Amino acid sequence: MNSTRPGHGRLHSRTIRIGDSAFPYVFGDDCAGEIADGLAQLNADLLIFVTDDRLRELYPEVPARLSGRTPHLVLTHPVGESMKTMTCLTSHLDTALRAGATRRSVVVSFGGGVPGNLAGLMASLLFRGARLVHIPTTTIAAMDSVLSLKQAINTPVGKNGLGTYYAPTAVYTDVRFFGTLPVRELRSGLCEMAKNCLAIRPDAIPGLRAVIAGGDLAAPAALHWLLEASITAKTEVTRDDTYERRRGLVLEYGHTAGHAIELCDHRARGAAGLSHGAAIAVGMLVAAHISHARGWLSDDAVSLHYELVTGLGVEPYLPRTVRPEDVLRVAADDNKRGYLDPDPDALPFVLLRAPGRPAMTEGLPLVPVSTAELRAALEVVARGSAETATANIHQRAGR
Repeated sequence: MNSTRPGHGRLHSRTIRIGDSAFPYVFGDDCAGEIADGLAQLNADLLIFVTDDRLRELYPEVPARLSGRTPHLVLTHPVGESMKTMTCLTSHLDTALRAGATRRSVVVSFGGGVPGNLAGLMASLLFRGARLVHIPTTTIAAMDSVLSLKQAINTPVGKNGLGTYYAPTAVYTDVRFFGTLPVRELRSGLCEMAKNCLAIRPDAIPGLRAVIAGGDLAAPAALHWLLEASITAKTEVTRDDTYERRRGLVLEYGHTAGHAIELCDHRARGAAGLSHGAAIAVGMLVAAHISHARGWLSDDAVSLHYELVTGLGVEPYLPRTVRPEDVLRVAADDNKRGYLDPDPDALPFVLLRAPGRPAMTEGLPLVPVSTAELRAALEVVARGSAETATANIHQRAGR
């Protein structure tokens, strides 16, 4: 689709199917006009934008521009995981209701995965289900979180402990939003794409290598490829798995350790902690070392993990602020508990026997991993041992 009107650019549209849900994903370059048109067609009486303070500073005019003649409300909060709390959720809901929200209102997430999760849970609760639109402005949100129905907030116990599954009415994004991202945030989305390549679509690895080699992660052509590839990979495993409780669990690759590493680091350093994608990348290294120790993953496969992670500029070890014991304590409350037979000394993990080939237990891409196995892998990936581990792997592979 082409248009000569200001703010209108070439669009790409894909229909996302997850179980019984289907919604359009529309993206392009310089397409704010089309996004505004799409929101106008919803005939809302109020657009409730959920964003963060950084995005409001970067794009103060965007909510008003996208709303057109529709009244709008902007709900914001400081950047970071502190936004995904019951306190913030109830405060935002109360503000929306006091502003006159009705069943015709639409909740619009504008930002990354954190505002997206909060907005999704808000929409599901508002009048037992208000319409939801995602406008992701980060690669991690555009290429990962909005391609799932999972909406959640954190609890003092752990990450994503309270939530639901809720489908958006539509997803829109303009890849120009990604141009303002720090390099680390651009890499965060690429890390999720690396996960998709390693766990689901190893045939996409050459394309990812080409994007990395190109050097310009913000180039529209690179971002369009990444969006298309991410959509293809995620819908491949969620099309018939609405709740990501069967084949879709493979999307949790790197997340058991990664989520714990992310949460520990954010508790120590706040918003300066590892990005979600970087934490998942380190979590994949942990998982790869567990599989390697079991004799499942080859030396070459582990080396491939390190190649992609380091190629994306992620340091392949635990941050100084995170100790293996910290990760073990947080991982003990991982939200995948309960899928496998209870074992007080084991956690459910997605592990690979080869790229694109997850290990299975009773039809699920999960296996129990003992505390001792996890501790050993964390110690390998701890600062100071990653270089030695990589050198040993290359030496065994004859490189």
